[in-house]
Amino acid sequence: MRRVLNIILTILLTIGFVLLGAFVFRSSFIRLFYAFKDFGLSVAYYFCEMFGISHNITPTVNSIPEVQTPQVTLPTDFDGFKDNTSQYFSLLFSSDNFNGWLAHISGAMADLAKILIIIMPCILVALLIIKVLYKKENTKHGKDTVPLKVFKAISKGTYQPIKRFIREYVAFIRRNGWIWICWVILWAFNFNLATIVVEFFAYYFYFAVEFDFGTIYTQFVKLFADLKTPFIYFPYWALLLLIFPLFDKFRKRIANSRLRHYEARNCGFINELPIVSLTCGSMGKKKTTAITDMALSQEVMFRQKAFNILQKNDMKFPMFPWIKFEKAMQAEIENGRVYNLATVKCWVISLEQSGELFGYDGERYGLEYDNGLRTENIYSVLSTYAQAYFIYIIESSLIVSNYSIREDNLLADTGNFPMWLTDFFPTNFRRNSRHSHILDFDILRLGKKVLENNPNAGSFEFGVIGITEIGKERGNNLELQEKKKSADEANQKNDRFNSWLKMCRHSATVDNFPFIKVFADEQRPESWGADARDLCDIVNIVSSGELKLAMPFYTIGDMLAEWAFNKFIGLYYDFRFRRGDNTLLVYVLKSVTAWLWKRNVKIYNRYGFSVLKIEKERGTMDGKVQKKKYYLMSAKIYRKRFATDCFADYFNDMALRTNVGLNDYREYLTECASVNELQAQNSYFINALYGLGGDS
Repeated sequence: MRRVLNIILTILLTIGFVLLGAFVFRSSFIRLFYAFKDFGLSVAYYFCEMFGISHNITPTVNSIPEVQTPQVTLPTDFDGFKDNTSQYFSLLFSSDNFNGWLAHISGAMADLAKILIIIMPCILVALLIIKVLYKKENTKHGKDTVPLKVFKAISKGTYQPIKRFIREYVAFIRRNGWIWICWVILWAFNFNLATIVVEFFAYYFYFAVEFDFGTIYTQFVKLFADLKTPFIYFPYWALLLLIFPLFDKFRKRIANSRLRHYEARNCGFINELPIVSLTCGSMGKKKTTAITDMALSQEVMFRQKAFNILQKNDMKFPMFPWIKFEKAMQAEIENGRVYNLATVKCWVISLEQSGELFGYDGERYGLEYDNGLRTENIYSVLSTYAQAYFIYIIESSLIVSNYSIREDNLLADTGNFPMWLTDFFPTNFRRNSRHSHILDFDILRLGKKVLENNPNAGSFEFGVIGITEIGKERGNNLELQEKKKSADEANQKNDRFNSWLKMCRHSATVDNFPFIKVFADEQRPESWGADARDLCDIVNIVSSGELKLAMPFYTIGDMLAEWAFNKFIGLYYDFRFRRGDNTLLVYVLKSVTAWLWKRNVKIYNRYGFSVLKIEKERGTMDGKVQKKKYYLMSAKIYRKRFATDCFADYFNDMALRTNVGLNDYREYLTECASVNELQAQNSYFINALYGLGGDS
């Protein structure tokens, strides 16, 4: 039914536009006929002159047609235009004109003052009435007042249906783009815009032959006359509907460009880090946020680097049927025979043994590539290409972490070469999600394992490792004094985790690039043992800046939203304290304020960023400290990427096992604690004072 109504409305609007063209803008179509006549004669004149063909063609592009004469208000020659211009400016800056302008302004101010004198008492009376009415207290919880009920009833029968219908109709027009394209073309004819385009080309062909600069003024007169139609009939109020969306799109484009620039700067900083880095800072300095942001960026950079390797190796044998090779590899991945880099290498070796080249003409195009330093066999290039393709195409997260990280990268595949959509700031956010892999620490241990015969052991080759609170996992030298390397069970001294850190790049290197990065965080660098810490760079977060906005020209909108919220919220909770019912005034004010507030929050979430001031130094902590900046963009890192309370369930589980809460704790009876109250603290210090246990 709705579709039928949309079609009927579209037909009626189209008929209305056509009738307007026939009866109101009839002269525009007559003018278009003359424009096509000018165009045809100019084209014929151009070709005859260019090819030396004898003719008696007289171009009409420099003459003003009869249908346009009533619209011509400028002098028909340039000398008359100069005389009129000088007269205009002499009158513009005359004393009579200035006095007339002042008289007009004073008259307008007088009219405004009269209106204010009438309105101000009405406003004051209304405010007094509202204040008296709203001072009355009640506890009618959730009940609507009579005015609000009437307003909702009227809105339900008028505003809401119209709003839904308009939204659905706009969506219908967007789905059927050819409709509004036809309307735009029709109104281009009505407003002489099509005529202007045709006249431009008509004059272009004439001018290309004659180079007659003296005729330019005539074209200006005709253009001015043609533009009178849209200037007269165009609804200028509609400019708000056209200009503001374009302006909003313009400033959002600038904001996205800035955010992508900050992301590029972050990537540059991440590339400067070694394979292992430790981010440190006190509680609340956004350590885990920072390493999560770095892990997300690093995963994208790994995909991009793998793609770059594919491009370069493709060029080594440009005529090789790479798509057949890729499809064969995809089949091997789907059937489970290829699942890591080691099996990729084995698969390419099997191709070499069988001589399979997927129809490639080796005799014609060659089987070796000379890069000026060494010669590579085609199967060596295929092995490199296959490893990079595996890293690129694998449709799962490249992040392995001890806390969950959500990502929304999308692999777009139409059956040929797949492409990753990895932009953190798209126009429409992708709704698909995947999460990082659970970090089984046994895959990073070259020595003893916590789980004997762990099937995952030895499986990790490449990716991004994210470890929060690594000091609590690995411990420092003092905490590990009692641990024995010869112990039967796995511990930090015999699991050879540090050896893996030192050698991890060997399993992850493809085409001389290591596809591995380890990001860890801890409050103090000393919390991690020196042997491992010396391998990395330490990133100390000095401070976390306030949220800023990358979108320009939003100051007024921001101020308006903040002013409305601050003004309303005090009145609202005073009303909530006094009354429990719902009134029309509060309903309207809250609706408007909530709309402004939600829009403001959405803009800050979409285009907001904060700056971390950091200091980078070597893990040995004896080198020069480098001051850097790292940008946290809200649209990237705060889209439910991770939980800052990633170990919360441990404490939730403990709390659920108890039958008490904060309200059940004992309170002090006076300002000074009694002996019984001191002993209730179960404090080592107090117990020692009273000799109740521990060292006295």
